[in-house]
Parts: sequence; C-alpha cells; structure tokens
Amino acid sequence: MKWLDALTGGYASLILYGLAALAVVAVLGYTYHAGYSRADAAWSLKYEQREVAITKATNAEVSRISQANAQAKAIEAKRLDELAADNAALEQQIKEKSDEADADPDRDRPALSNDSRLRIDAIH
Repeated sequence: MKWLDALTGGYASLILYGLAALAVVAVLGYTYHAGYSRADAAWSLKYEQREVAITKATNAEVSRISQANAQAKAIEAKRLDELAADNAALEQQIKEKSDEADADPDRDRPALSNDSRLRIDAIH
C-alpha cells in the first residue's frame, strides 16, 4: 500500500475507497439489470399469453357470428320461398275468384249476391 501511496502522491486510500464504491455500484447495477430482465421476461410471457388468448377468443367469436349469420340467412331464404309460394297461391286463388265473378250471372246487380259474398270471404 505504501508503494501505491508513493506512486499516487498520498491518494491511495481515496483511490481504494473509490474502487470499492465503484465495485458496489457495479454489483448493484448488475443486480438491478438482472432483476429487471427477469421481470421483463415474465411480463412479456404473460402479455404474449394474454394476446394469444384474446386472439383465440376473437376468432371463436367471429366464427360463431359467421355461423349464426349463415343460419339466419338460410332461415330467411326458406321463409322467403314460403312467402313466395303463399303469394303465388293467393294470386291464383284471386284469379280463379275473379274469373268466377266474371262468369257470375248476378254480377251486374247493385248488391252482393250470396255467391259474391262467399267469393270475397274465400280470399281472407
């Protein structure tokens, strides 16, 4: 130590304390960085797992919505076909009743005949 004191002009103890303080700061910095890196890795893993779960749930919901829409469209198409068939049957019935009304000998009377009333009621 005396040779260091002679070499540095009496500042050997100050240099040694400075080196010790530097070593303590380096150890604390390394420990902080290692702990931060470990925590960062843990939180990154949790974040990635959460993102995967959210993506999976989103895809499941989109699939469910697509299936529900397809089912609703199929039901709608079936109902439209039923309505078109009902409409065609009603138009045919109206045409038949109109033809019957044209052939009715009492069609020019000012009041409804019994057959006219039955034809009108048949449409409802």
